[in-house]
Amino acid sequence: MAAVPFSQQVLGKLKGKVVVLTGGAQGVGAATVGMAHRAGAHVFFGDWADDKGKQVEASVRAEHSGSSGSVHFQKVDVRQYASQLALFDTAYKAHGRVDVAVSCAAVTEAPGFFEPENLDLEAVREEPQDLRSRLDINLTSVLMFSRMALAYMKASPPAEDFSRSMVLVSSIAGITEAPGLFAYSTAKHGVIGLMRALRPYTPSRYGVRVNAICPWATDTQLLAGVKDRWIQEKLPLNQPENVAEMILQCAADETLNGKSVFVAGGKGYDTEEGYDRTQAQWMGEELTAEFNRGQKVLGLGDGWTSK
Repeated sequence: MAAVPFSQQVLGKLKGKVVVLTGGAQGVGAATVGMAHRAGAHVFFGDWADDKGKQVEASVRAEHSGSSGSVHFQKVDVRQYASQLALFDTAYKAHGRVDVAVSCAAVTEAPGFFEPENLDLEAVREEPQDLRSRLDINLTSVLMFSRMALAYMKASPPAEDFSRSMVLVSSIAGITEAPGLFAYSTAKHGVIGLMRALRPYTPSRYGVRVNAICPWATDTQLLAGVKDRWIQEKLPLNQPENVAEMILQCAADETLNGKSVFVAGGKGYDTEEGYDRTQAQWMGEELTAEFNRGQKVLGLGDGWTSK
């Protein structure tokens, strides 16, 4: 895999940029809010955890009082379309543009839905609302967020080539098998699929880059159930700041588009590079050649999908 190094110099490109982020009240999201604000960005972030979000807002302002940027929090439930839209509205009304959009909101696996002792012909008759709700947070909201982001970036004044970007937070569970994470893995694979569908389209149609971040084990609330064993086994462990660095590297580096950055032990690696480079090995040379010809026929998709 190709390394994706973090550059403090590239991070400086965020100065003055307007950043909209969901899921910023704790963990990776909160670290990203603080880092972007410290770089001089105007950060508008939302989260359903109202008290924690306000605490992050106050903490960031106090710790980075010398920043030329600004920070604003408002309560957002990403399952509600109007709630996400209101966050974009706030940023756009304040600055007349949106430059960077980061979809970071996520929740853990809903327990028990696939365990044999909890699944029988009686249990399956009741629709699992909690399971649906978590899928809405981890996947459906990301699709809606991406569409909103493009609309607000399109309405913004023209920017330098490819300085605007979207970053979608997936997971290692979005590129490998994830034992026990049935719905979570489904959603995170979907985020990678969305990024792959957007990456040839948004640069040419909107001048907007899109990348995905795939953290491995990270010291956040999502790892609480296995953290002690993980440390005992001396396995690689990210800190939230490590993942935040890769999010903002993808946001600011105008050369990055269509990457799935696997973050492990504090370092970033582009998994798409290896996937593309070895295509002829896992698909076969003949079929790869045919597949690539077919992709040219499909183009960006907007010439045939509506028919």
